[in-house]
Amino acid sequence: MSVSKRVNTIISALSLTLSLAITSVAASDNVLTVSLIQDVEQRQTAFSEIDKQQKQINKALGDSAPDWQQLEVLSAALTANSALLQQLFVPESQLNSKAKDKVWDDNMKFKAALTKMDSNFIKMDNAIKQQDKDTAKAALKQANSTCRNCHRQYRSRW
Repeated sequence: MSVSKRVNTIISALSLTLSLAITSVAASDNVLTVSLIQDVEQRQTAFSEIDKQQKQINKALGDSAPDWQQLEVLSAALTANSALLQQLFVPESQLNSKAKDKVWDDNMKFKAALTKMDSNFIKMDNAIKQQDKDTAKAALKQANSTCRNCHRQYRSRW
């Protein structure tokens, strides 16, 4: 094979390799973008569910004879949603998010607030399992307070 044919073969092989690499990177970027969008959607859903579940639990705890079985189901779902949030605030997932940049700029403080909220929901869950209405109400009130403070600092209104 002549030198020019070998050079052409090498150039063709390099061109194909480069083309495949570019395609692979583009596909990888698309997968990453889809994953980040899903993270945002999942955390928005989790927050909506937490809000709804908090209201249901608060109302049920206000009854003179609470349905403890129903409260346990609601509380288990709420604590699961709360725990899920810790892993859904990943870097670069601000796309289409209502979260302020401060969430990522001051991530340790933000994660501490999430942990505080989560801890109060766990306290509430344990109190519900023990059918301790007063402790459950107090823990829910503390969790709600954490939610309000966090929203003021970390959630964008638009």
